[in-house]
Amino acid sequence: MLYRHIPLFIVVLVFMSGHAKADGLNIDFSGFATLNMSYSDNADVGFSSNYLNRSDTGFSLSRDSLLGGQANISMSHDWDAVVQGVYQDRSVKSFDNFLELGFVRYRPQRNWSIRAGRINSDIYLLSEYPHVGYAYLWARPPHAYYSFASTTGHYDGVDVEYNNQVGDGFLRIKLAVGETTPTLMASDEELSVTFDDLYTLSAVYLKDEWTFRAATSRSKISDFKSPPFNTLIDGLNSVPSNVWSQAAEFSHGFESQHHTINYSALGLTYDNFDWLIQTEIGTTTSDWMVAPSNISGYLSIGYRVNEVTYFGGMSVAKNKKDTTDVVTPELAYLPEQQQAAIRQLINNTEYAINRSVVDQKSFNLGAKWYYSDKVVLKVQADHFIIQPRGGALWDIDTSTDIETEHNVNLVSLSVSVVF
Repeated sequence: MLYRHIPLFIVVLVFMSGHAKADGLNIDFSGFATLNMSYSDNADVGFSSNYLNRSDTGFSLSRDSLLGGQANISMSHDWDAVVQGVYQDRSVKSFDNFLELGFVRYRPQRNWSIRAGRINSDIYLLSEYPHVGYAYLWARPPHAYYSFASTTGHYDGVDVEYNNQVGDGFLRIKLAVGETTPTLMASDEELSVTFDDLYTLSAVYLKDEWTFRAATSRSKISDFKSPPFNTLIDGLNSVPSNVWSQAAEFSHGFESQHHTINYSALGLTYDNFDWLIQTEIGTTTSDWMVAPSNISGYLSIGYRVNEVTYFGGMSVAKNKKDTTDVVTPELAYLPEQQQAAIRQLINNTEYAINRSVVDQKSFNLGAKWYYSDKVVLKVQADHFIIQPRGGALWDIDTSTDIETEHNVNLVSLSVSVVF
């Protein structure tokens, strides 16, 4: 697709512009970093802050640690460009996975702007700074909500923004179109999903202590590369309907063609310099069995005492519908070897369905200390409750029983800086 080539073009354009400083370009560099030390107490359930990062158990210095840099290039009163790269513990280490932003922006009028390139999705409260730990309250964005966000946190495409004063507040409306192909690991296998024809409409309204955000998006699944799922789909397609009538249904549900995902979200922040309250809720409607419909959200409340903000919160994520029951057909009339093969296929199908189920909640307590205007320190304790068959956001060992409840305690100590 045409969108795929935009970020590379933007990056080349931006770095070539460094040779044209004499022509009036102004380039500003900035950076941010987080060093996080954390401990997860469940050896059978691996934690990662989002789908794209490597999961881990026990002590870790790489979990949630990152280093980022950004170049802001002002080319004229109407034109500018931005490139941002973030190095973190991605499960698939590639240039594409480390390039967060790379766009050119044109402002034809004071209230209008157009961006083209790799752009943040703008459908979450943290869309503009999801990796800048200095800017938000917690050790990491709420897990139940922002794990989903990682796969579409940016896209390659174009957006148009209108902003203006409305009443006593400020309104920003944005329409975007593009595509994205996140690459990640699952069960030690690399997989990628292409979200094509990705359309997003978002609105943000700021007034005094309040920030309100509403967004909706729609995308088409155009490609899904996963060796385990490809093998499973091929196996399902090989089973005659008179042997197992559900095989065709599950094959269609797992394959990538002819599936769409719709997402809608609401977010609200209240900040009066004493109290900081933030909440978001998002709902996904999907007919793709690999990523079924779900609802997620969180509530966080913080209170400032001098340079320290104490906070607590909770988050939830849950599938909106029960999964389809896998019914084992009568196989006694088949040769024993075929019976064994079909039973194994049925078991693999049931496991794949169950591993797509999200059903979890969590509670956290912590504190954020503003050590200086460039350095903050954070301490946070999380308790996660993963319901039976509800661990789709977690890396659960294949030998671990997913039919039982799992609990995970996670303690984090971090320092975040901007420079």
